[in-house]
Amino acid sequence: MIKPRIGCYAVYEPPEEGWENWEDRFTQINRELTDQGMEVIAAPEAVKDLESLARVSDFFSGQNVDMLHALIITWSFDHYTLELLQRFAVPVAIRAIPGIRTGSIVGAQQLASVLADIEQPYHVYYGEIGDIHVAQSVAVYAKACAIRSKLRRARMGVIGRRTEGMTPTAVDEIEILRLFGVRLIHYGLDELLERAELISQDEASESWIRFRSAATGVLAKTEHGLQTARNYLACKQIISQQGLSALTIGSYPKCQGTMCIPIAWLNEEGIPTGCEGDVNSTLNMFILSQLSDEPVHFGEMLALDEHANTIVTSHCGCGSPSLADARGYQLTPVRLAHSGVCIRYSAKPGPVSFVNLVGRKNNYRLCAIQGNAVQTEMVFEGNPLKFVLASPIRHVWAQVDRYGFGHHWMTVYAHVAPVLKELCRLIGFLGVFPDFNESEIPYEFS
Repeated sequence: MIKPRIGCYAVYEPPEEGWENWEDRFTQINRELTDQGMEVIAAPEAVKDLESLARVSDFFSGQNVDMLHALIITWSFDHYTLELLQRFAVPVAIRAIPGIRTGSIVGAQQLASVLADIEQPYHVYYGEIGDIHVAQSVAVYAKACAIRSKLRRARMGVIGRRTEGMTPTAVDEIEILRLFGVRLIHYGLDELLERAELISQDEASESWIRFRSAATGVLAKTEHGLQTARNYLACKQIISQQGLSALTIGSYPKCQGTMCIPIAWLNEEGIPTGCEGDVNSTLNMFILSQLSDEPVHFGEMLALDEHANTIVTSHCGCGSPSLADARGYQLTPVRLAHSGVCIRYSAKPGPVSFVNLVGRKNNYRLCAIQGNAVQTEMVFEGNPLKFVLASPIRHVWAQVDRYGFGHHWMTVYAHVAPVLKELCRLIGFLGVFPDFNESEIPYEFS
């Protein structure tokens, strides 16, 4: 799970009232932010003039912070933060605190106004020091900022082509680079398979034994298992050589049953990996992987039950083994093709978010639905995950219809809608949250 790095500093003007106890307030707020899971990089002194500004700026240099956090102790000059932003182009969380004579609220509004004018991402927060709800709000924003930073450093591998007939998976590579900052690294499917052929029998056998060792049953042929192990090891080579953060494989229909296990185990090992050459869905997996310690489940919206208010999602057998319920997993031939190897299980219970990301230039859009996964049987030969929605299915379906969301839905084991809302706002694309309850989001001004 991502741990945001935030650069915290206090600002005040010595002639104003209330600056004298800035250090105690600054220390307490930093402790509150740390308790919310953030890595706080605290400036060694307050910013109160150009000399202290220069020293704080030098201190933050090389720290690679995802966000700046400005504690406005008193009314103060806005250009101090503006000059910090000339060196560190990251979002800013502005914290105003009570005090009718300090001018903290005035200083926060003044700074926010100029940041809005220059289109610099920011949030303004207000509350007493010690208000846990404010710290929680800042943590939500900080996570979104950290994901934004991660995206801008990410390299995604694309092996093969998208599936013919799945036109919505067509991707705008330049727009992905412009909007998200992610660079795509392309390989032909033939290049992967050529690498796989060079993997020795011993290496392939070792991986296949590892895959099958924890399975509750193995129905796949050994020869197919060895081939899928070779493909897995070839993918690992490419990931290592290119320093990839994520990977998608054009696996259907030509490679049906030969890429399911590589996808499953790469996700298990922390490399978000999608199938059918769907770049946007893999980008979605990468984002969600930052918000949970569990792998992300790749699936489709297969069944709606209005009476129980549930959705069943699954794909054909590329889910990570750790997402299996207590009954474990089997390695079997893939459905339809009746050959190769896939992983088959019913997914475990827990809080989940069901997320779709589609689009291209000027129309990227994300939908996030929250719920709770429940026990299910093998209702679809793959990795069925059944969850109860937080909102009525009819309401959710209306939003899916209205905005034209696609057929690949990713499930993360966490409730992450608040962070995704902030991420959409930060990056600048549409976010749709059918069951979003504003009262559940920590109090904030924005």
